[in-house]
Amino acid sequence: MKRIGLFLVLVTFLLGACDSNTVKVRGEVEGLKGKVKLLAEMPGEPGLTILAEQDVTDGKIDLRTEQFQIPGRVWVDIDGKTTVEAILDTKDMIWIQGKIKFPDQIEAKGSGLMDEYDDLKKQYKERYGKDLGKVDRLIEKISKKDKLTKDDEVMLGIHQLQKQRFLRQRANWTKQLIEANPGKELSLFLLKDELQDSLALQKRLFKKMKIENKESNIYKVLETKLQ
Repeated sequence: MKRIGLFLVLVTFLLGACDSNTVKVRGEVEGLKGKVKLLAEMPGEPGLTILAEQDVTDGKIDLRTEQFQIPGRVWVDIDGKTTVEAILDTKDMIWIQGKIKFPDQIEAKGSGLMDEYDDLKKQYKERYGKDLGKVDRLIEKISKKDKLTKDDEVMLGIHQLQKQRFLRQRANWTKQLIEANPGKELSLFLLKDELQDSLALQKRLFKKMKIENKESNIYKVLETKLQ
């Protein structure tokens, strides 16, 4: 009887853990002694909201919140020395790692959606990074001059038009990706990040989305913005 009782208690505990709304961001940053904060953009709220705070004394990070519905993007402030961005797509697999003496190398791991987005960003860079980088350097070179000649002004205008053309091509490719993947949550991040300069296009594409989870942070943030 005792064994049966213990078994039932264990099952209840495990079921409770599975149903928990707690989202965890954990990790270990060598040498970290200070405050860490978990922040996110929340639907209808201005700026970023602090979801959790922790005073770290041994490098071990353990931030927890019940206010966040995955998937969505969060930022982890590491004692004011750096901010790590992460897309949360699991409740307890996100891991922050690094060394406090190298704050720019601290990173988040454990998100399949974030890995997928990083791979897509590489494709953006391969497609448009070289052209945009080149035209940005030309614009900067002319803009740094103390006094612009008429030829400088003409070339500056040409380069700015070139940049706008490259940006339109990038936006069109983003639009095609979203339209081809209306049920993927990655499309919500593309919609928010890549098309933020075109509110009308964002609204039009958002209406076509076929996302099952309409309670996630990223969906609600967009829904509130685009309603």
